[in-house]
Amino acid sequence: MTVDAEVGGYAEVRGMYQVDVEGTPWTAIEKVRPTFEVRTGDRVRAFAAVEGTLAQGRDTADELALFLEASEVGPDLEEYCTRVEDYSFDDVQEYLTVERLYVDFLGEKVDVRVGRQAVNWGSALVFHPSDLVSEVVAAEPWRERKGVNAVRANISPTPALDGVLLLALEDDLSAFEKTDAGELPEAQDWPMAGAAKVTLHALETDWSAVASYKMDGHWFAGADLRGQLEVGWWVEGGWHGDQDAVDPEGPEVVVGLDYSLPVLDRFYVAAEYRYDGTGEADAADYDYSLRSGAAVAPPYSCPFSTSGTNADADAEPLSSRLTLGQHYVHGVLNVQFLTDWAVQTVAIVNVQDGTGMLVPDASVLLGERFQVHVGAQIPVGEDGEFVPPEDEFVVHVGNKSANLSGFVPAATLNAWARYSF
Repeated sequence: MTVDAEVGGYAEVRGMYQVDVEGTPWTAIEKVRPTFEVRTGDRVRAFAAVEGTLAQGRDTADELALFLEASEVGPDLEEYCTRVEDYSFDDVQEYLTVERLYVDFLGEKVDVRVGRQAVNWGSALVFHPSDLVSEVVAAEPWRERKGVNAVRANISPTPALDGVLLLALEDDLSAFEKTDAGELPEAQDWPMAGAAKVTLHALETDWSAVASYKMDGHWFAGADLRGQLEVGWWVEGGWHGDQDAVDPEGPEVVVGLDYSLPVLDRFYVAAEYRYDGTGEADAADYDYSLRSGAAVAPPYSCPFSTSGTNADADAEPLSSRLTLGQHYVHGVLNVQFLTDWAVQTVAIVNVQDGTGMLVPDASVLLGERFQVHVGAQIPVGEDGEFVPPEDEFVVHVGNKSANLSGFVPAATLNAWARYSF
């Protein structure tokens, strides 16, 4: 039996500067991500990627605490609130994580991957309705997809037909800890999800049917089509449902086109339209607190309130959302020139309220292993999803209030250098 091993990965330094914010505006992040691959013959492969990260500079939670303590609500914080401590280097997982750890078993018609892996399969560029784990990596060019604990089987019975079966397990297993010894939690509390995709390759088009189900009652059923005419095209979408009717149900569809022109070394342009029927049709009804990755999160547990949030304290909380509205357009422009230079811009626009996000990025490859990037995240528009009204950031403690709009940057500038080894 032959055993081959390979070590690779990269080291990265990234700096970020938030324009026009309260407190320290800069952040420096150092990251190293070594990878290890071991192959046993032609049928078995093991892969691991470990990520170590350190950060200096801005800590938004601390900046928020200092701001609130010095504001009008400061004297009432002790009476009404409890400080939430959510970050500590005492736990090694805060700065050292295993991002990939899986074993591949390769067969003639069935391949199986077991372990922590990237999970995505949608054809769209920015938002992927059919993905079991929704992420928007286009807005953060330096970021890789998060690892998911899963078992995945790729099945190819014929050249014209293939499929994928997936069973995923969430990182948070606390549901099992809360039960009495020997008892399993209720099925809806299991931190598990399953998905399947079947693809027919015919007429120069990939025709895929996709379905997924999470134990909390969320499900999706739809299709993912991709083909090539004079231009590339794709349609990805379907229906989001909720067995317990907690979160909104409705369709989500992305339709897109792309084209590469024989200009310079590469000139690629793409455009998409996205309709999300689970979002709000009127921008006045947005609940900004549901936006995942919200920039402002008060580091206290107390009766804060902001306009637009659910006033029913007894209602089951809604899940966080990638976006709030229904109609979006996305664009991607990528220009490669002089072999080692590239400029890319991603644009995301909410058609309903006119706000959006521009993510330009310029890069140069120096030698074979060293790459430098300079870019930004620039919100555009006013009083909408990507640039919320200032009154959405008013928090109340007792009968006093403070405005946290100063913690929303006018833009974020970034630069990073990566050395691959």
